[in-house]
Amino acid sequence: MKKFILLCFTLFIITYANGSHPLSDSCFLDSVFRSLGLEQKIAQLIMIRAYSNRDSVYEDSLTQVIQTNQVGGVCFFKGTPYNQARLTNDLQKEVKIPLLVSIDAEWGLGMRLDSAFSYPRQMAMGALQDDSLIYAMGTQVAQACRRLGIQINFAPVVDVNNNPNNPVINFRSFGENPKKVAVKGSMYMKGLQDHGIISTAKHFPGHGDTETDSHNSLPVMEHTMARMDSIELIPFRTLINEGVQGIMVAHLYIPVLDTSKNIPSTLSEPVISGLLRTKLGFSGFVFTDALDMKGVTKYFKPGEIEVKALQAGNDILLLPQNVPKAIQGIKQAVDSGILSMEVIDQKCWKVLKLKQTLNLWNSPPINLNGIAADLNSPRDAMLTEQIFQNSITLVKNDLQLIPMTSLERRKIASLAIPDTAVNVFQSTLARYAKVDPFFLRKIPEKPFADSLIKVLADYDILLISLQRMGGAPRDSFGLNRKTLRFLDTLTCQGRNILTIFGNPYALGMIPSVKNTESILVTYQDNIYTQKLAAEMVFGGIASRGMLPVTSGSFKAGTGDKTDKSRMAFVIPESMGIPSDALQTIDSIALSGIEKRAYPGCEVLIAKDGKIFYEKSFGTPRYEDTAKVTNDQIYDLASVTKIAATTLAVMKLFEEGKIQLDDSLGNYLPMLKGSNKAGLRIRDIMTHQAGLQAWIPFYEKTLKTQHSFPADSIYRDIINSPVRPGHEYKYSDLGFYLLRLVVEKTSGKNFQDFLQSTFYQPLGLQTMGFNPRQLFPLSRIIPTEYDTLFRKKLIWGEVHDPGAAMLDGISGHAGLFSDAYDLAVIMQMLIQDGSYGGKEYLKPETIHEFTRIQFPQHGNRRGLGFDKPMIHFIPDGPVCESASAASFGHSGFTGTYAWADPENKLVYIFLSNRVYPNAANQKLSSLNIRTNIHQAIYDLLRKYPVK
Repeated sequence: MKKFILLCFTLFIITYANGSHPLSDSCFLDSVFRSLGLEQKIAQLIMIRAYSNRDSVYEDSLTQVIQTNQVGGVCFFKGTPYNQARLTNDLQKEVKIPLLVSIDAEWGLGMRLDSAFSYPRQMAMGALQDDSLIYAMGTQVAQACRRLGIQINFAPVVDVNNNPNNPVINFRSFGENPKKVAVKGSMYMKGLQDHGIISTAKHFPGHGDTETDSHNSLPVMEHTMARMDSIELIPFRTLINEGVQGIMVAHLYIPVLDTSKNIPSTLSEPVISGLLRTKLGFSGFVFTDALDMKGVTKYFKPGEIEVKALQAGNDILLLPQNVPKAIQGIKQAVDSGILSMEVIDQKCWKVLKLKQTLNLWNSPPINLNGIAADLNSPRDAMLTEQIFQNSITLVKNDLQLIPMTSLERRKIASLAIPDTAVNVFQSTLARYAKVDPFFLRKIPEKPFADSLIKVLADYDILLISLQRMGGAPRDSFGLNRKTLRFLDTLTCQGRNILTIFGNPYALGMIPSVKNTESILVTYQDNIYTQKLAAEMVFGGIASRGMLPVTSGSFKAGTGDKTDKSRMAFVIPESMGIPSDALQTIDSIALSGIEKRAYPGCEVLIAKDGKIFYEKSFGTPRYEDTAKVTNDQIYDLASVTKIAATTLAVMKLFEEGKIQLDDSLGNYLPMLKGSNKAGLRIRDIMTHQAGLQAWIPFYEKTLKTQHSFPADSIYRDIINSPVRPGHEYKYSDLGFYLLRLVVEKTSGKNFQDFLQSTFYQPLGLQTMGFNPRQLFPLSRIIPTEYDTLFRKKLIWGEVHDPGAAMLDGISGHAGLFSDAYDLAVIMQMLIQDGSYGGKEYLKPETIHEFTRIQFPQHGNRRGLGFDKPMIHFIPDGPVCESASAASFGHSGFTGTYAWADPENKLVYIFLSNRVYPNAANQKLSSLNIRTNIHQAIYDLLRKYPVK
């Protein structure tokens, strides 16, 4: 023996000196194996329980157990990533043979560790139609495991859950269809194993059709072999054929496989050696389920359990109740001939060989720096959002309420049960339309419930959300009888959309589903599902999921499909753009604040109808401490020309009520005999009608100290000079008059026409005039401190003096909005005039208005819309990379809206650069708006969206 070890040592030195990997030599493994006594060999087959959230006394005790017994591995449970990594490093120092480290991470490390990422449960992934997302999740779980020094993940669960009352598998399963479970389980397994983690399929031969929890007792499965062959065994057979490295055996009593009384499948030779090894041909690692569970301890004692487990054919003994008793019991069985030494040697060698393959003897300690960030990356969030987005299932949509349309005719409420404050679901709903929030406690009091039913009767559509539900059938998924009775009454009185933020099996327990027009199932309740469900209701995302299980009258495979029709809110990574890369845009926006170009601003960017950047910077005023938020409302100034007047003219043009080459005098008799009567609408909208730029109407009020009526304003415009020819000169005056044309031809006042035709149907809640009448000042960004005309801070009133003298409503200025509402307008335009399932404008109308009208005059303008320069100049209206098809407008107050249909890009910049003084020109001189715009194109070139 000494000579053999000396020979191996000599070979080790020679190999090392030659630069080869020393552990690749089988001689080394032989030396390790031969150095072990019987008890040490037995110990290599044992994995013990470990926690990283306990005190030093526990850690000392754990270390002592490992030092004394030299076990083969540990299985971590509750704890923190940092502590687990630290403890792993410490424990590896205490053993002669490196430990195998395992974890139960079915949905990622967050299943066991706080502050580690959790992916969707398997039931949610069972609803996916794109199983490549499961492979991607397996890949990222594997990378997280490797980061923490873990080699084995006890996943995936491939139990076919065809029993709604299953207390232990349930949502941990991919579903009830064995072939789909097999495919999805295989994708998860491959994601793990292709990236260096041993996957362990469980719970063989199938734990999906039980009503007993094997943690508490021994479940009995009274199935025929034919039945098991056709359902339970299909996923295991598939994964074995595709190379799964580990299988965990369940604690089940299955008389058809083993008639021995009270023998759990974990300890059954016919199940493991007969069925799994011989019939199914599995040659990988067989793990027992936890040997401290009552499914096995109820009938057998420590020491006895472990002997029977090895006799049955298991390789790894997971979580024995008593390690010394387990080792001694096995040793005695070997000494007495009950177990052969050959079995112990074979299994020990198999474990050692695995450790060598995993290079455990040469693995460095786990790096403790940056663990939290590494285990919670934007990439994890992106994939989680993708999985949930594709899994949320529209199981009923009788009246096609989803996606919601005709918002101008809807009075909508949302009721969260149980909740007491606006949640993510409700706040996201409110971005798409006016949705009034209501709440009901978990156990509703009858007087309150009755009054609530009466209030909600006034609404056209009620969005009911069942939230914070339980996951198990034993507690009725958190639903109580009072709530169910309330829902029965409520759903009988109007149109309802029910969203179940939880287990799909809950469908079978809610009688009121029969009265509900539309039902969504999200499988879980979290910030992802709440946001996505709200987006699905309004068409921000499409519906693609299908029920993985049958529940009540809803069969597995149920799932209506819908299309995306409105904008959605996504993280940059979902567009292939790292969040860190967007710091370029942050820095430009912040530089404007640092250089006092504006006190605050907001930037919104959407690509392909997805808002991937929406940030606010600074404060409403330089002296404020409260930060600007994304829901604040800005004076759009001249962006009014495209978001109000041009839209109105486009619609009336389509209706044949306005002709672009008609003269103004054809629509406004008041112009008869004036130099304005013959001006063409096309020339006015391209700023080549010869009108002067503007008229300071307010100066007359300063001289006379009297108000200046609207008639006088229009009279001054009519009497103003007109230049001959078609020279381009930007002018507000024509848009004053176009407002009157809109009112004359539509038969409505300007504001009402816009609200009824565009803003209300689009669900816009902030876009409009005179916001001070509708919103608190805290939501409105102040503009200039007017020391000349109004002698006050302009806040909630239009900044432009001419529009102010027209009661805040004009065709050239006066419109207010938040960034989102303005983005919807621009998105509708690049979607060829359609949005939310409704056509607002025809594609040919948009093309006509957004094309350059008079390139022969050197005029870059479209009809109402600004366009890129015909020949780019650095200080032009738009960045160099914007396509020739792009269009938009800027505003005097520091606003900017631009859409690029060629690149499907919408960019909004809102600021109050005029605070406290409009003389501040730094926003333009620094080219902040166009620099951000160019930075967007640069990022999209570097990270092309797929």
